[in-house]
Amino acid sequence: MAESGIDSSSAPSRSRRERKKERTRLEIYTAAMNLFLKRGFDAVTIDEICQAADVARATFFLHFPAKEALLAEYGQRANQELAAAIRAARGSATATIRMAFTMLSERAERHPELVRMLVREIVTRRPALSQQDEHARDLVELLAAVIRRGQASGELRKRLEPRVAALTAAASFFAVIYAWVRSDREIDLNPVLNETLDVILHGLSERKARHG
Repeated sequence: MAESGIDSSSAPSRSRRERKKERTRLEIYTAAMNLFLKRGFDAVTIDEICQAADVARATFFLHFPAKEALLAEYGQRANQELAAAIRAARGSATATIRMAFTMLSERAERHPELVRMLVREIVTRRPALSQQDEHARDLVELLAAVIRRGQASGELRKRLEPRVAALTAAASFFAVIYAWVRSDREIDLNPVLNETLDVILHGLSERKARHG
């Protein structure tokens, strides 16, 4: 007998529907990314993505409002992976921020063509990619949480506004990624990001010895 107020037959059904919905979304995303890598973003049509994913056109639009939204999905999935890694991190705040930068740079180096397409679409400011702004804000919030932890432990300066510091770090990361893409990946990404992070953490001025 079902407990009062609980529909025992509908709860598992909803769970199965949600799992199926996520599988379908992932199949569309994976099919699109494979096509983009083979032929380029502009050359691939939504109908071809649907054919590769074996879904109807209407199903595609249930999950993604436009083709450009598939690139925004890349940013969302990167943030989800990063959030899980930050939650699992047990080191200092500085070590966690370095880990985050390394993780993001390694992901970019694994998927350079996807990152190139994403940067190009953001620069052209296509409306369907406005969701990417939300993902950038998510990255800022993830870094701000780490900075607050560092402030609470006495590792980082307490007078800094965490979101401003996080925004500085995130903006620096995206600036380096943009330069990396524009240079056709001639920049050695991870060392440059580490040096950028050193500037953020320690500033540009030489430390002067205290006298007296």
